[in-house]
Amino acid sequence: MSWEFISWKGHTSSESFTAHKMSDSGTPGKYRRVIGVCRIVVIVLSVAVIALIVAFALVVSQMQNKLDSKTESCPASSSRINLDPPDVLPPFHDLTREEILSIKEYLYGQSDLNLVKPSEIACNVSYIYTMELHIPNKEQTLNFLDKGRSPPEREASVVIFRGDRPEPYVQEYIVSPLPNPIRKKAQTPRPFRYRPLTAPEIVGAVTKLHVEIKSKVGKILEESYGGTLGDCAENCLEFQMITPMSPASSGETMARKMWFWLTPVVEFWSLHPLDFLVLMDLTSNEVEKYTIDKIYYGNQMFKSLENLLRSYETGSVTKTKIAFPTKDKKLYSSMNRRGTLFPEEPLLQPTAFEPSGKRYSIEGRHIKYMGWDFDIRMSTISGPQMFDIRYNNERIVYELSLQDIAVFYSADSPAQRFADYVDSVALIGSRVRSLVSGTDCPSHSTYLSADHVIESLEQPFHVDRAFCVFEHNTGLPLRRHLSSSGTMFYEGMMDIVLTVRTIATVVNYDYIFDFIFHQNGAVEVKVVSTGYILTSFRFQPEDNYGFRLRDHVTGNIHHHMFHFKTDMDIHGTKNRFEYIEIKPIKIDNTQWSIEDRARYTQTRMVRNQVKSEKEAAVKYSFDKPKYLTFYNNNVLSPYGVPRAYRLFTRGISKQMVEEGTGQEPSVSWSRYQVAVTKYKEEERRSSSMYAIWDAKDPVVNFQSFIDDNEIINDEDQVTWVTMGIHHIPHMEDIPVTPTVGLDLGFFLLPYNYFDEDPAMGSGDALRIEPSSQRTLNHGLNIYNYGKSGHKQCLPEQSTFMNDIKERPNSIFDKPTGDVTI
Repeated sequence: MSWEFISWKGHTSSESFTAHKMSDSGTPGKYRRVIGVCRIVVIVLSVAVIALIVAFALVVSQMQNKLDSKTESCPASSSRINLDPPDVLPPFHDLTREEILSIKEYLYGQSDLNLVKPSEIACNVSYIYTMELHIPNKEQTLNFLDKGRSPPEREASVVIFRGDRPEPYVQEYIVSPLPNPIRKKAQTPRPFRYRPLTAPEIVGAVTKLHVEIKSKVGKILEESYGGTLGDCAENCLEFQMITPMSPASSGETMARKMWFWLTPVVEFWSLHPLDFLVLMDLTSNEVEKYTIDKIYYGNQMFKSLENLLRSYETGSVTKTKIAFPTKDKKLYSSMNRRGTLFPEEPLLQPTAFEPSGKRYSIEGRHIKYMGWDFDIRMSTISGPQMFDIRYNNERIVYELSLQDIAVFYSADSPAQRFADYVDSVALIGSRVRSLVSGTDCPSHSTYLSADHVIESLEQPFHVDRAFCVFEHNTGLPLRRHLSSSGTMFYEGMMDIVLTVRTIATVVNYDYIFDFIFHQNGAVEVKVVSTGYILTSFRFQPEDNYGFRLRDHVTGNIHHHMFHFKTDMDIHGTKNRFEYIEIKPIKIDNTQWSIEDRARYTQTRMVRNQVKSEKEAAVKYSFDKPKYLTFYNNNVLSPYGVPRAYRLFTRGISKQMVEEGTGQEPSVSWSRYQVAVTKYKEEERRSSSMYAIWDAKDPVVNFQSFIDDNEIINDEDQVTWVTMGIHHIPHMEDIPVTPTVGLDLGFFLLPYNYFDEDPAMGSGDALRIEPSSQRTLNHGLNIYNYGKSGHKQCLPEQSTFMNDIKERPNSIFDKPTGDVTI
């Protein structure tokens, strides 16, 4: 019997059945036999299909078992990572805990200092405020690194407040040698009123404010804001922020005054501004002598609490009346999930892992990756720093470091009118708290800790995860080309980089700093801002300074500025600075045009060697675009071209405050997008922790670096880079400012430095070409340079969440007595 009977080839079963029936002799037995045979065949086929399915399932199961048996955790590469301090500390390694304790023991033994321990600190005693590594002399360090001479002596820079002196002052000492110091060298003393924020004065001031305000005008706070100061179960009010009243603003050159902001204690207070501010005079070194200087309420100024109370009771001031914020997860200032929820299902986001283990190594604080090697450290005062950055063992940068952060606000309210913050006053490095795995940094990161000396702690303040180091795929090709005519080929490579990240939270703002190392010899520095904006209580005059974001909330315009030191040593320390200007030019075109006296417009490059510091202070003009290049004139390519590096900045902004006015002189570095000066040991930093107070007479006057106008040609140069962004807050900045569109950066790019792209040697590339250029029928040759595309491993499971549950202080690691306002 044929299979055609059941119409497998296009005939219907009824047609086939009819044809067979007509040809039959008519006996029903024969028909039944045919049907019976068909049933048997169907049954046999069904059994066979079921057997096939079962067999297939068994095969798949066996294959899965084999696959599972081969699948294991990805290599941890623990042998590549050793975070312990090496036995012999390199020149740039941060102070160890043992060194810190040794320095303290030595200084406590110096009777002339009369130091008290952290448990006894006050404004009218002498105590250690902070300390950190004193970066050694550059020439001595290079002699050690490059010529094998003796290493420079390890030293510490120590800041001591001499509040017990008849005329108090701040004294810095260089203490050496480490680890067992035997001498201290005093530096230039600084005025006591210039000192950074300190716990004794802030705690003392706030305590005094609570007592006086609650007893005298507590009724006003309850009626105006629905809350109370001090001991309260709910609806609590606190002084959460300060604005230093610089002598440049007040005209009082010998005073130290601060505005204290009253706010509700909610998540998060900066989006709930109140119109109650107090200016306190903190000039004395005795907390008992602190006085209330002025009070701001209802957009009016009062000389005392008594004057405010009298005006309030007589109705001569417009009374404020707002409800205390409702504390729930829908509060607009909170960071609880709300709104339109997505995705619809709780699906995990994409994640990265290291299928072959880590491809970088860390020894102490020295990192190696794909030809790069460098040292990193965390300055307590100024933040992240990198030293001795080399590519293929050739030094590119001696020092790459954050110098300072400044944020200048504008407002009608005194809280933000005078809020010209220079963040070293808060010790930027100490504001770096432990990073969160999976959100701050990829979960496969390596974390490096930091230790700080905090005035209120005897032991060093330890931050578990101050830096994260990770390799990642940027998702953008570093290079690629597809050729489908002539010689056919494809070659491309993803931009896979190593990133060193740290994040400083300075009160309300969070600043993300990335140092990124590309495989083509480029270094990228990136800064991104996020966190909460500062706002002011909305009265009509505030509309000139920002948009109204809520009933009583104005988001005030402000300018973020970041300053970096970039000490490049391109083939040695004798460098030149040259800018290549791009200029329009009209050239004769009569040879190519039928018009008489025809001209053709295009651009040309004009090389300009910059020989003096004043000429090298760049205020960028978009009318005069230029390339900024740095090189050693004795090291040229075979074609006579300087083997240079180019500085390219994507963070250009203009400081709009008039030069020499207000707080501007303390950040004179912000006048220039780029400046190049001759290296001097006495010009190590462009700013200081005193800068928020010293605009009348800056402790570090960056402008003076330029004004002496020294020759920089064929000299050891330092390049100073300023980036910034003007921010006018908007509704989408609530609750916090997203990072999108706010990233600033600059690049150090090889510019004729190599004979070709050095990333051509990277095994991360992929090349595809036909086996025959004449026909594609012969297949393809695919070159992945030994990488297996089928490696099976599972990412190592993160223990981060369990770790922080067991040690909550590893994430909320606030030192006792830390100044947070």
